[in-house]
Amino acid sequence: MLHEDDALARKYKARRTKSDSQKVLHAEVERFVNQGWIRGTVMKTKTQITRPKEFSRQFEDDIWCMFYELGFRILNSDDKLVIPWGENPEEKKQIDIVAVGEEAIFVVECKAAERPKSRSFQAILNEMSLYKNGVAESLKQIYGSNKRVKYILATRNYQIIDESEDDNRMAHNDIYHLDDNAYKYICDLIKSYKTAVMYQFYSLMFKDELISGKPIVIPALRGEMGEKKYYLFSIEPSTLLKIGFVLHRTKVNASLAPTYQRLLVPKRLKGIAKFIDGGGYFPNSIILNFADISDNVKVTFDPIHKEEGSNAEFGLLNIPNAYGIAYIIDGQHRVYGYATSSQKKKHTIPVVAFQDMSNDEQLRIFMEINENQKAVSKDLRIDLEQDLLWTSERLDSRMRALRSSIIKELCGKSGTVLHNKITIGEDKGELGSTAFENGLLQCGLIPKAKGTKWSDDLDGYLYDKKETNIEKAMTEASKRIADFIIDCYSMLSEGLNPETAPIFLLSNRATYAIIMIIGSLHKYLVAKGLLNISSTGRERRELIRPYMQVLSEGLNNLPEEESVSLRNIQGQGAEKKWLMAYENIVNKYDSEYEPDGLMEWRETQDQSLQKRGKEIKDDIFKQLRILLFERLEKVYEHRWLSGQILILKNEVESRIIKANSDAEDFDLSEYDWRDYLELSEYKDVINKNFSAPEFEEVFAINIGGSFKTKGDKLAWLNKLRESKNKKSALTKSDINCLELINRHLQQFIAD
Repeated sequence: MLHEDDALARKYKARRTKSDSQKVLHAEVERFVNQGWIRGTVMKTKTQITRPKEFSRQFEDDIWCMFYELGFRILNSDDKLVIPWGENPEEKKQIDIVAVGEEAIFVVECKAAERPKSRSFQAILNEMSLYKNGVAESLKQIYGSNKRVKYILATRNYQIIDESEDDNRMAHNDIYHLDDNAYKYICDLIKSYKTAVMYQFYSLMFKDELISGKPIVIPALRGEMGEKKYYLFSIEPSTLLKIGFVLHRTKVNASLAPTYQRLLVPKRLKGIAKFIDGGGYFPNSIILNFADISDNVKVTFDPIHKEEGSNAEFGLLNIPNAYGIAYIIDGQHRVYGYATSSQKKKHTIPVVAFQDMSNDEQLRIFMEINENQKAVSKDLRIDLEQDLLWTSERLDSRMRALRSSIIKELCGKSGTVLHNKITIGEDKGELGSTAFENGLLQCGLIPKAKGTKWSDDLDGYLYDKKETNIEKAMTEASKRIADFIIDCYSMLSEGLNPETAPIFLLSNRATYAIIMIIGSLHKYLVAKGLLNISSTGRERRELIRPYMQVLSEGLNNLPEEESVSLRNIQGQGAEKKWLMAYENIVNKYDSEYEPDGLMEWRETQDQSLQKRGKEIKDDIFKQLRILLFERLEKVYEHRWLSGQILILKNEVESRIIKANSDAEDFDLSEYDWRDYLELSEYKDVINKNFSAPEFEEVFAINIGGSFKTKGDKLAWLNKLRESKNKKSALTKSDINCLELINRHLQQFIAD
């Protein structure tokens, strides 16, 4: 066992690296290369060689490093640690990892597979149950009988189903299963909680277990609010840190669902500790809920005094000294900010505590407190909506809950393309949930609603609006839609090249396009009479398969110029342009598939059309220049260059000077300011003079629609706008409109 800081630091550095390395004589290099080692730096007499660690050993190193990063400073040196567990000499056990902390010792058995798989852990768990008491006794003899001993089965790429035989064996023997989700969660805790992480870690490992048999007794005021009893009291942060627990929105806490909290922001913790140690304090209360673990382990209140005419009463609050008994609903940054403060045992902080409140109620309080704060991320809000709105009376709210449920099903189904790849609550993934939410909102697989009414009666939905059993309708729709989307992702994944998939399948920009095209293809197949809501999953899968294959082939063979163009698109319009590119690939395969907006988009990609539009716009601006000043002279005669027009002239000339004055031969007299007017300036002059008949007859142009107000009559000027930094993409309809404007102006030029 290692306990010296320098030795532990060196071991941590070695275990954290993904490869083994050593220096060997030049003459021995070839022999090592044949064994899988890789040549590295060549020195005078030796060569450095490296080799990737075996998968199982790397996993053990990752778990060892996790405990080191948690703050444990007594750890085993290597995998050769053997601990006796019985009286006979042969009754001893090799242990993968032993981590000794101030309050507990952790004994870890590690099992890893290179690819996701399932297996029975019966033999391993039976062996652990056999040696656990003996090993615990040996460790306590060395490190203290007051320490708890916790056994962990750590796995990578192994799945143990909830309530399976293995799951029950672990529960019966008090063995914690540290799976991939738990490992990732603890690593996230380390990043977020920094030096305060041990409090949440111990509460996770020993939740509901008594720290000591002596309860925490605090003077408190008991009151009632919203038919819920609550307590007002003050408590030392050092005590609350030990009994507190944060219900982070992660798969690890799924058994406590619904959960609601986001992870801490490390910078805020450091700032809060500095603020407190500098004499600062927070006058607002921490909001808690005390969980009643059992009849013997629950919060009780001994009343002492009650004033006549008041519903509040004073007394003593008896809190079991147990890990994780106090759920922190609001104020986790303030509480954990005290973790590194010198004041954590000196200060007392105000608390409002409810008792035995359901997690649904805690969730609602959390959202009410945070609904107007930016602290709750969009990903977390989307995740919470299933629990908040699943049975809402409002149809639009229930559809939000349905979208939330579908996203979680897409991410949660093991062995699929999207498994664990979407950010759900505080479980971070490669893909954000927002793009999935936006796609599901608009793709046509889920009906739209406003309040308590559906917004339309279109076909193609996979939610049964006729089903009166809300729970059944929601559950079936969630599974039906998620399975369909997963099938489509699987087909695309099978067809896409390895270099194409990360960009055009598993990226945030691709998500919206894929969800939308799945929805529009389903709507198209429904319109053709090939599918309906009663169709089986297999029927949907087989009918959409050819389209997914075509889309895969098209994305694999996308011209380099188009591929680069798509990847470089930024801003809000990117999702729409990606969708149109995907739809265009499918349209080439089936010309009848023509979603709204596709033909217009194809026209905007037609360079000859864009060139024609530019030519017409250039003609229009030439005519505008002539006609504007001609009309000004007609209305004002020789006085036209005065007032606002003179001010405009000075502004334009200032602009010319600013742009060209650096040139040695610059001469303002060589520039005609009228050639440098911008569209907004044309609009301003025409608008201010439109009441003159000479202006209205020329500049009132009917381009369709209403033609009554001045705004209607000048709406054509908006067709001449250029988007920022690049020319507007034009459709055939835009070209026709520009030609109409051009012809109208030409007739006055001719006069």
